Amino acid sequence: MSAFSSLENSGASIAGNDSIISEFLIASDMQTTDGSDFDYEVLIVGGGPAGLSAALQLGRSLRSVLVCDNDEPRNGPAAEAHGYLTRDGIPPEELRRLGREEVTKYDGEFRNSQVTNVERSGAGFTSTLDTDETVTSRKVLLATGVSDDLPDTDGFEEFWGSGVYHCPYCHGYEVRDQPLGVLVTNQHMVEYAKMVYNLSKDLIVFTDGQDVFDDESRLTFVERGIEIEDEPIIALNGSDGNLENISLADGHNVARHALFYPPPMEQHSELPEQLGLDVNEAGLVDATRSQRGIGFTSVDGVFIAGDASSGAPPAIVSAVADGYAVGATMNGELSMEDFEVGLQ
Repeated sequence: MSAFSSLENSGASIAGNDSIISEFLIASDMQTTDGSDFDYEVLIVGGGPAGLSAALQLGRSLRSVLVCDNDEPRNGPAAEAHGYLTRDGIPPEELRRLGREEVTKYDGEFRNSQVTNVERSGAGFTSTLDTDETVTSRKVLLATGVSDDLPDTDGFEEFWGSGVYHCPYCHGYEVRDQPLGVLVTNQHMVEYAKMVYNLSKDLIVFTDGQDVFDDESRLTFVERGIEIEDEPIIALNGSDGNLENISLADGHNVARHALFYPPPMEQHSELPEQLGLDVNEAGLVDATRSQRGIGFTSVDGVFIAGDASSGAPPAIVSAVADGYAVGATMNGELSMEDFEVGLQ
């Protein structure tokens, strides 16, 4: 099955659709493009699972690729990554190391640097790194991820990834049947709390002083033996990276082995805003799909993949799959451009 099997099933034929090709060439100014004028065919900003997966696909498609990453992964605090077939339990840094190894096999290049600016330059882009180096490329892929907006509560950041978790699928099994807590600060999180209940019947819901439950929904939790603590949380306490208890405003401590909380997310990089990309209400870059593939943004030639994108759920497996598909899409775009202007 090809990378574009789902697109092929729609009955669309890229090669036979002259109107799509014409529109695409005009938008890309390909009548003036000469691949030799650029340092790289693709600049990938972000060397996490999505960026590395895209780089691998592009490298295997004979594309010159530069991956820039400043080593600030979202899952950096986590000791293990779970749910990735054949790699379950792998340390996140080891997963990235293996990914870089594979990309290097296909002549992909890396810079340990941050991209601070991306500008349109003729038929491509000129990007500035924090080393003041400039790099030109035909296309740009943003795989810059998101950042978790954590509460200012004392201890929250300290235990993030070791005793406080956002994803029951990533970390739930390891704390199954333990005394768990779930922080629910709005009504949308009530369903999330029900999912955590699947992991342990010894569950306490913390509202941090927020008015979340109506009488009916509160009763459904109480009837199942789930205690609801409405006092504001003052601090998370523990030792050696292990959560031990949660201090409340009324002065008492609640012993818990782990706390689950899905925090709000924000773009990790300023580049989407700088480029004027369309962003949805959740703060994710709008990723569109067409007959040509996925990962397109509102700026021609700029693509998005991974957690920063509206097209992929926030998980390693999804990021890898999204990076693969967006990388294939970008190669398809480059191949069509090259074919039309006779570069190959």
